[in-house]
Amino acid sequence: MINVVEYKEKKNFNIGKKLEKKTFSLQFLPEILNDESKIKNIEVDSKRLKTSYLIDIVHNLLLKYYFKKENHFNLSSVILKEKYGHLYNYYINYLQEKGVIKLIKKHLKGRNARIYKLDESVLSSKIGRYKNSDFILLKKYKNAVSSIETSDRENSSIDPDVKKKLVDDLFHIEINYISAISFLDKSKLDFDIYNRNKYSVECIDDKHIFYHFDDYGRMHTNFTILKSHIRQNCLIIDGEETTEIDIPNSQPLFLCKLIEKERDLKVLLSNEYQLFKHLTLNGLFYQHIIDNSETKDKKLVKNAIYKVLFGKNFKNKHDQVFQNLFPLIYNFIKEYKKKYQNYKILSHHLQNLESNLIFNKIVKQLMYIYPEIKIVTVHDSIICGKKYKPIVKEIFQQNLENEFKNNLIL
Repeated sequence: MINVVEYKEKKNFNIGKKLEKKTFSLQFLPEILNDESKIKNIEVDSKRLKTSYLIDIVHNLLLKYYFKKENHFNLSSVILKEKYGHLYNYYINYLQEKGVIKLIKKHLKGRNARIYKLDESVLSSKIGRYKNSDFILLKKYKNAVSSIETSDRENSSIDPDVKKKLVDDLFHIEINYISAISFLDKSKLDFDIYNRNKYSVECIDDKHIFYHFDDYGRMHTNFTILKSHIRQNCLIIDGEETTEIDIPNSQPLFLCKLIEKERDLKVLLSNEYQLFKHLTLNGLFYQHIIDNSETKDKKLVKNAIYKVLFGKNFKNKHDQVFQNLFPLIYNFIKEYKKKYQNYKILSHHLQNLESNLIFNKIVKQLMYIYPEIKIVTVHDSIICGKKYKPIVKEIFQQNLENEFKNNLIL
């Protein structure tokens, strides 16, 4: 067993040094802005606008769209002015006149900023790449990456030292570019999924790292949006092939933790809950659903369960299946969302529980005891070099047993 007491000396990270030689940011370039990308400035109403700023604005909107799958953006005049200067309105107006973005909601003082959306023609067009070498934007990118973003540090529940380790390790990950792109080109993927995966592959290959720690404890990076085939077959850490270790049926498993935290005795003392806990602790939950429903595809079953856990519970077919098998737990889910008057609250709380285990316990333990092990996380899983699999798996096992006080099967 690993001695968790004998910690090695804490490592000092210098993420800024890894960015010293970086000369550009790799960005999305929609086809409609191809002409602008070939020149440095454009004249609009006697004002000189930087094309690098125009492309940067659109790139960030596309990045948010591909991450969140939401095509509406609050564009605050305060933030725009701080980043693009006093001519920010001219940039926005130009993009509107060009047909890149559309205003869908006007500014309401004290309530919301102007809300825009990307034009559908942009989303369905060819998305190229632009090497944005603007000095000011590049400096802001470097500062944001190396400082682990102040706003993230305030909102996230992840230990600051763990966050530094997580970001620093991203620079040690390489990708088999040819193999990854070949997979994407041969796969029949949704246009948006293809675009975001191709961009992530190119960024990883170029060491253009992006990340975000959200308010609910999760870390989003170039790697979290990759197709699982690419993660499992194309990533390399310090020249070595990788392996991925995850928590089976993570969200249903942490639902057990939440039920116990809420002390709902009616559920806790039932045979139904004992079965649910047994299935989730031992990674058998999704197979149980398959065995007791018409759906036999595991991916479809997982999507259906996510709709039950994270949706509005309108008695759809997947809700009915879950309710028939676990009526008390289904009622707990509905009442929990009703209690907070927010159907999204359950997903947020489950993600917080998952994050606390992965980052503040498992990764933190790895960081102190085995600082030489470089990792990348994908929500409920950890990717590491194959030679370190026994070590990482043992720490995973120990922490899962401590968290749920049971013998788990990984």
